Amino acid sequence: MVSLSNLRFGKTNDDVKAVQHALIAAGLSIPAGATGQFGPQTRSAYAAWQRSIGITGSAADGFPGCSSLTKLGARAGFQVDCRHPGSIAKASVLCTRNSGIGVDEDIARPFVLEACERTGAPAAWVTGAGNGANLLTLIRRESSFNANAVNQADVNATGPRQADGARLNCSRGYAQVIPGTFAEHHQAGTPNRIYDPVANVAAAINYIWQRYGDIARVQQANPHLPPHGY
Repeated sequence: MVSLSNLRFGKTNDDVKAVQHALIAAGLSIPAGATGQFGPQTRSAYAAWQRSIGITGSAADGFPGCSSLTKLGARAGFQVDCRHPGSIAKASVLCTRNSGIGVDEDIARPFVLEACERTGAPAAWVTGAGNGANLLTLIRRESSFNANAVNQADVNATGPRQADGARLNCSRGYAQVIPGTFAEHHQAGTPNRIYDPVANVAAAINYIWQRYGDIARVQQANPHLPPHGY
């Protein structure tokens, strides 16, 4: 069994090694061999695999997705688990607000750093990775550093009222995560409360990894580009 959540750029583990062996067996080049580390060579080989199965353009980016990984597993003989290991039921998500958390970047920063530590995201996701994209820019644009922020005006504002008075599917917290995304990408060991600063940002990190592969590809996190929902 290979877990999709283990196949992140920069990670070193046995699941990466299994994928590397599969890519090499498929005739794709990883000059360093199956080292177990997901680096540029593995990303390049995985992009070639994506193209070989008909994925085109920017979608063939070398970051594994459930569909492409499942096809590689079928060829190589391993099963794939696409669920995040910390996922919870949407019905378990709690919508009670925080108390005593000020609205300020300096207050948010320690929570963001802890979320990175919990998820294994690199510190560069806080300070600015690659093109300068970082979580603090994303949070500033999404919630203005208000850990109790809730968007009751966009298309997600549907469903029954919750403990916070807002409808179930509203975007909430620092990173403006909706409950379904929070549940699916919940980080084990963090609270089930969507407004919890660490849990909220950790779920956003796991979502970014799953959808984009790297924060550098998230325009909303890039201070050099105009805001754009993620």
